[in-house]
Amino acid sequence: MTSAQSFDDLVIGAGMAGLTVGSLLAADGRRVLVVDAHDTPGGYAHTFAMGAYRFCAQVHYIFSCGEGESVNQLLRRLDLHDDVRFHRLDPEGFDHVVVAGDRYRIPNGLEKYRDRLVRRFPEHARPLFRYFDTIMAIGREMDRLPPRIGLRELVTAPLRFPHLLRYQRWTLQRLYDHLHMPSRLQAVLAGQSGDYLLPPDEVSLLLHVALVRGYDRGAYYPERHFDHLVGRVADRIRERPGCELRLETEIERILVEGDRVVGVRARDGRVFRADRYVSNVDPQRTARMIGHDRLPRDYVDRLDYAYSSGNFTLYLGLRGLDLREHGFGSWNVWHYPHDDLNAIYRRQLVAQDYDEPWLFMSTPTLHGDAPGLCPPGTQILELATSAPYAPWRELRTRDRRAYNAAKKRVRDRILQIVEERYVPGLRRHLDVMVMGTPVTNERFCGAPGGNAYGVALTPRHVGRGRVPQETPLRNLWLANATAGYPSVAGTVKAGLDLHARLS
Repeated sequence: MTSAQSFDDLVIGAGMAGLTVGSLLAADGRRVLVVDAHDTPGGYAHTFAMGAYRFCAQVHYIFSCGEGESVNQLLRRLDLHDDVRFHRLDPEGFDHVVVAGDRYRIPNGLEKYRDRLVRRFPEHARPLFRYFDTIMAIGREMDRLPPRIGLRELVTAPLRFPHLLRYQRWTLQRLYDHLHMPSRLQAVLAGQSGDYLLPPDEVSLLLHVALVRGYDRGAYYPERHFDHLVGRVADRIRERPGCELRLETEIERILVEGDRVVGVRARDGRVFRADRYVSNVDPQRTARMIGHDRLPRDYVDRLDYAYSSGNFTLYLGLRGLDLREHGFGSWNVWHYPHDDLNAIYRRQLVAQDYDEPWLFMSTPTLHGDAPGLCPPGTQILELATSAPYAPWRELRTRDRRAYNAAKKRVRDRILQIVEERYVPGLRRHLDVMVMGTPVTNERFCGAPGGNAYGVALTPRHVGRGRVPQETPLRNLWLANATAGYPSVAGTVKAGLDLHARLS
């Protein structure tokens, strides 16, 4: 590229945050270049094919698709709201939590969910009412938070946001202990723990509230699947005059002079230039591309965070089997072998013991009836659980055969559990099977440490401890799961927020 081929804005990374801010800037009439190392856009929301089956890499359902919510806002601004539509998962039970064989359905409507649990556990009505009162009070204050916190908000915060201030450093477990919540209800109420990949004694209470309330407003799956959502947003960049989306273009260096970015250099030596730059890449990796010596020490220190864990995932194509006959439908199923989620997570992430793992089970072919995900007469079942990155990386580096053998052992145990407790004879119906570890996430999704959600979602890294979108460089901003929040809804909102700042 010659210097004459300049752009107004350059976005590094075509994940959902990068596509969001890039497409909105393109819609403003700016000349936008979006580059990504992968051969397909979308980040964790990208789709891959295996034979006649198509699987979304890491996204199984999303929220914030209702009128006026972040995903809906993006689609309306791009005039895609009639093209990209969503199927709403069962409002009477979009997530089913199974603890030691007992099933609990999570409906839309926190009061409905509370009353349903009170009827089932009348002797524990008091802690249940106090839990839901706390969740709803925190949520109301979250809804009132301004996009940016100024001096007025800081001065009046004790009066306007007392619950957010009180609970900002609490974990979910601390609330449980404060309320004397019984162990079975602790497990049920944290039944969506895989959506933040932390046990109750580590996850931020505020993050837990945000997730619970997000899905409470509606859980969704794209009617024409995630590749249609990603593809149509990407098209809005390609269609605009003077705009480009370049795939298989890995940026290895961000070029800096003084306090400004003056270009980026790709691995093949090409240099791209623009007036403004946005990194949809992890902040730690972005800092390394700049060079720590080019950044203030306090900023580099702020980026010294731990990543979320990764996951072990099985993507199954099934033939001659109707999963609706085995307790599946327009909902997800969360499986926990017993009440103690803290112990389950420690066993998997610390001891690397998968004998009795928790499992997430999703059936995208039952979330809608649009064709194209799999051949006629087949269905898809996706299974996932938490997994630490370092042991899998070390094993793959040291001994590839041992790595593959370890994957097969975990795979076989997961399939055995599903056969014994949910779908007898499952393996007889396998048509296609793909396995993924945290190392797979790193390779195909560009996720450092195989992380699923960016920075670990502990109290330290939620709220005021979040990495800001502004950087010390005057024309570089961040928009991703860490400088923003994870999930499709969270990263789209990060893109929306950054676009508002740049406009």
